Amino acid sequence: MDFFSKLGDAITETGRDVSQKVSEMTGIAKLNMEIRSKEDFVQKQYTQIGKQYYEMHKEDQEPFFEEMKLITETLKDIDQLKVEVAGLKGKKCCPSCGAVNESEAVYCIKCGVKCESIFEEEEVEEAEYEEVKEEIVVEELEKEPQEEMEEGPVE
Repeated sequence: MDFFSKLGDAITETGRDVSQKVSEMTGIAKLNMEIRSKEDFVQKQYTQIGKQYYEMHKEDQEPFFEEMKLITETLKDIDQLKVEVAGLKGKKCCPSCGAVNESEAVYCIKCGVKCESIFEEEEVEEAEYEEVKEEIVVEELEKEPQEEMEEGPVE
């Protein structure tokens, strides 16, 4: 009986050790998750500070003028790419806030600003191009008789 008693005690002791190790590992994992969470929070705060600094000093000449200029240009590129993506999807971007709206939307769903359709803009540009093209043709036709008169009669 003494053997089984010692075996039972050893199993119980091993179970306690395993349980304690699992508790320690769980505690460590929880602490590591909390550390990562706090590091992410700090990183977000750094980002917010940087964004606020950028907004406050984007017109400044010193000390980070080149960096500010690069950020501004990149933000413009991003906005243009968003407009292109929206256009490919048959949608349009708000000229004020940049939100993506349905192509039929008259007002922005996010900020309420009146949105002109990108398709309407293309039609207007095409119409303007056609008008300019017609004006050029008319001007050319008007110039031709004058040039012939200046050269003299054709024999």
